[in-house]
Amino acid sequence: MKTQMKSLADELRKSIGTGEVIPSNKDPVAGGKKKPDTALGDLASTKGKKVVDIIARMQDFDCSDQKHLLHPRLDARTVQLLGRLKLAAGLDMNRVIAFSIVYLFEKHPEIKSFIKESLENFE
Repeated sequence: MKTQMKSLADELRKSIGTGEVIPSNKDPVAGGKKKPDTALGDLASTKGKKVVDIIARMQDFDCSDQKHLLHPRLDARTVQLLGRLKLAAGLDMNRVIAFSIVYLFEKHPEIKSFIKESLENFE
C-alpha cells in the first residue's frame, strides 16, 4: 500500500482550485487594522461611502467585554465571503457576526417588542 504525503502547499493549491476553505490558526492579516479607505480603494459613489462607513463601524465595534460564545452554522458561501472580508478589511468573523446581530436589533426594534410581548403572553 502506497501512502502519499502532501505538503501544505499542495493542499492549498488543491483547495484554491476547488474553492474549498482550509481553516488555519494563523491570522492572514498581520500588522493590525487597515483604514477602510485604503482597504476598499477609492469608492466615490454613495453606495461606496456607505460600505466604507459600515466597515469603519465594524472595526470600531468593541466586543472585548462579550463573554458568551455562539457557534453559528453558516453555509460555505457565507464563510468564504467572511474570509474574503477579513482579508480585504481586516475584520474578524466573530466581530462581524456580533456587530451584525447588535445592528439588526438596533435597526429593527419591533423584534425586541415582539419578544417582550411573546414572553408576557407565555403561559
